Amino acid sequence: MTKNSTWYLSGYGIALILLLYFGLNGLIVNVSSSGTFPNAKFTTILALIIIVTWSIGLGVRQYLNSSTKDVKNKIKNSFVGITIFSWIIVLILFSVI
Repeated sequence: MTKNSTWYLSGYGIALILLLYFGLNGLIVNVSSSGTFPNAKFTTILALIIIVTWSIGLGVRQYLNSSTKDVKNKIKNSFVGITIFSWIIVLILFSVI
């Protein structure tokens, strides 16, 4: 892999960790603190999570389409590994913090 793909993979991992932690934390805090469910704040946070996730997915798809076929499989596996690793980090953050 090239230096450029390392930057994309690192950025993807950081963006995914931030999205998952703050998005899920916002949903949990909103559901547990308010008396009504679903309210406008919950719907807004959920819509933002969906929009940001969709945007990240489009960026990943565009990056994969621009790479060659040989490199594409390695990068796909790296994206899957980083996704799993990001979920594990978020679960650890929720259990520690």
